[in-house]
Amino acid sequence: MVSCGKEGSDGPAGANGANGATGATGATGPTGPTGPTGPTGPKGDPGSANVIYSTWLDVPFKPDTNHLAGGGIDTVGYFAVIDAPKLTLSLLSTADVKVYFNSNEPADPVIHSLPYYDVYSNVNIRVLAYEKSIELYSNADMSSYTAINGKKYYQFRYMIVPGSAPARSASPVNWSDYTEVKAYLGLND
Repeated sequence: MVSCGKEGSDGPAGANGANGATGATGATGPTGPTGPTGPTGPKGDPGSANVIYSTWLDVPFKPDTNHLAGGGIDTVGYFAVIDAPKLTLSLLSTADVKVYFNSNEPADPVIHSLPYYDVYSNVNIRVLAYEKSIELYSNADMSSYTAINGKKYYQFRYMIVPGSAPARSASPVNWSDYTEVKAYLGLND
């Protein structure tokens, strides 16, 4: 409801004028000078600088054998152990441990990520990571070697990529239940 005063009396002052009249908005003034530089912010979370990696390593594989009745020996595979002194129990729980294999010479590398399987030669190399060591297991002798030309072949390297933040925990919603999903996402019908 609006209440009125005596006829002919002035109303209260308006936003930009007097006696209820609205005034015009003035023009925008010039931009002022740039202010001083603010203080340096806090140091950010570490990035890829925390990745731990080895050089290209010469890795000798040893035969994994079974002794047979009658004195025979059956080679069932080949294994190698790479020392990884910075691979701690904590990193085993939070980091990604990757191993790479160079099937060519260092000057012209052909890099494969392990585990490795070659459909043509049927060569298979798998990786097992333990505290302070990485074990490679293969169905072929994949030992590093130096060819007659003096070039190295079959070298390996590892990378340990520490995690920086845990993934989100289990979803608080049953994604198979439309009603729950609708409520969780705030959807309207």
